Amino acid sequence: MSSVQRTLAIVRKELVDTFRDRRTGTVTLLSSILAGPILLMLIFNLMASQAGRARDLTLPVQGAEHAPAVVAFLERQQVKVMPAPGDYEAAIRRGDLDVVLVVDDGFMHDVAGGRPGRVRLVYDRSRDRARASIDQAETLLAAYNRLWGEQRLMLRGVTASVANPLRIENADLATPQQSGALVLFLVAYYGLFAALMGGMAVALDTTAGERERQSLEPLLTTPARPLEIVVGKWLAVVAFDALVVVLTLTGFYLTLAFAPLPPVGVPFLFGSREFGRFLIVLVPMVLMLPALLLYIGSRAKAYREAQANVSVLLFVVSLIPLVQLFMQRKEPSWLMLVPVSAQYSLLNTSLRGEAPALAQLALSWLAPLVLIALALGAFARRLSRESILA
Repeated sequence: MSSVQRTLAIVRKELVDTFRDRRTGTVTLLSSILAGPILLMLIFNLMASQAGRARDLTLPVQGAEHAPAVVAFLERQQVKVMPAPGDYEAAIRRGDLDVVLVVDDGFMHDVAGGRPGRVRLVYDRSRDRARASIDQAETLLAAYNRLWGEQRLMLRGVTASVANPLRIENADLATPQQSGALVLFLVAYYGLFAALMGGMAVALDTTAGERERQSLEPLLTTPARPLEIVVGKWLAVVAFDALVVVLTLTGFYLTLAFAPLPPVGVPFLFGSREFGRFLIVLVPMVLMLPALLLYIGSRAKAYREAQANVSVLLFVVSLIPLVQLFMQRKEPSWLMLVPVSAQYSLLNTSLRGEAPALAQLALSWLAPLVLIALALGAFARRLSRESILA
């Protein structure tokens, strides 16, 4: 047999072993199809429920009799005004109420004297579900404040434009697809995780698992050289990892294209063009992460030890996109040379409806190719030592 034939024989052997364990394969493949879309639908439903709470605002008011004009304005804006309970602060802390408007007892006296009337919004902004109601209540009070000021100027014969010398016009250059990219970063984040989690179980089983089962020694007695064994195992893990990534992206595509998602006010676009761009961007990860997982697994004597070692890689891959998300500044050009960071940036570019530049794609391949060569070479050297069987 030639070197290529021996390598392909190792690939076939590893794939047969992988799919022979039907329980692990079924769980991995089903989770790759369902987990992402389920999470996406939960987030969309959360956004829709918050938008619905903002549209159907119920505002408890204490001291409504002191500011009938304010209450009338809120009711004209389709706000349901209701009396606030006496223990409204405790109710807000418990989460029973989102926001309460408190009108000062001296509101009418202050207004009659030409002084600003005092009102107070009481809320707990740390509760995510209350933020939509809080923001809408603040916006409505600011609108009434502006309207009331203009009317008072008109009664004194002063045009309202005197108090507003600056006219602000907004020009948003974001396309509809770019407007939804902030929420769709979840797709990019989960796509990176699919490339890691898809091959993890197979890579650890074919390294640490074989050492634990003592099935590695018969494999090393075959005519296949260590490098051929390593390349065969790597190609088998890459094939399974690629299948998981494709199934994950297919689940996202079908969810965003055909699922009865709630209206969230953002056009989410993930069509066949974005699907293809995601696959192109994730190819370096599909090749690099299995190589790293095989090397990490080869250093462990048991499957549990390998899982503990992989936790470091999981931490790094999960942390890098979060750091980029919270940096809130323009990403430097050298970031294309950093694995995971480059792919995350290119995935976000694809979600914004833009095609990744060929120069950036080329740069994103450099570091993964080097890491693949180093990891496979180190794994092959370990297989060539007798200590691998200890």
